[in-house]
Amino acid sequence: MKYVYIGLVCLSILLNGCISLPPFINGKYSGKNPHTLVFFEDSTFKYEYHAMWYSESSGSWRKKGNLIYLTSFEQRDKIPIEYVKTKNNQRKSIVKIKINILEKPETDYICFTYINGKPLLDERSLLEPHVQGSYSFDTKVPVDSLYFLVAKRPFVLRGTGYAMCYDDIRTETIHPHLSIGETLDVTVNIIDSLFGYKVFKDKKIELKNRKIIFRDKGRKNKLYLKQ
Repeated sequence: MKYVYIGLVCLSILLNGCISLPPFINGKYSGKNPHTLVFFEDSTFKYEYHAMWYSESSGSWRKKGNLIYLTSFEQRDKIPIEYVKTKNNQRKSIVKIKINILEKPETDYICFTYINGKPLLDERSLLEPHVQGSYSFDTKVPVDSLYFLVAKRPFVLRGTGYAMCYDDIRTETIHPHLSIGETLDVTVNIIDSLFGYKVFKDKKIELKNRKIIFRDKGRKNKLYLKQ
């Protein structure tokens, strides 16, 4: 009888543990914040962020206990670049940036240059707007590493009627070791679909009683199931 009682107690604990796990229902989750998540029965999701900055994502989800993990279909979060280095027989280095994009005008994009980990600033860039599209510049500093922050302009209009823009995207970092008397031809291969695309890599969100807790940039956002 003693062993039967112990067995019943253990069974009760197991059942209570199972029951205490919060149920998860597919559907649309949103709240008093710019985030929206939609979960589908085929274990895929769609994410949208509507504020001054716009972003979206889609991918697959999995549930483990009271946690849900999001993984985006697209995992690439940097723009690829290519380069060729040649001699120029001058007492300076020349860097030529070519924006490579087929679907849209190259002037929709601005490349902010970072040389050896520091932003490129000169008198002209401080007084005038940064050049949009392809451009070139001279430098007397050896270029050991180079990358760009690419901004997409102009602003876009979404269904809310507000003008929105995208987060800047960083390119890959190259190490051309450019010296005085050399020219660097750089091609920035724009992937337009990356602008406004948020990459989730096993992003963890918490499930609590028909709502989810979505943490973004240190803030806790509560999203509720909308019937």
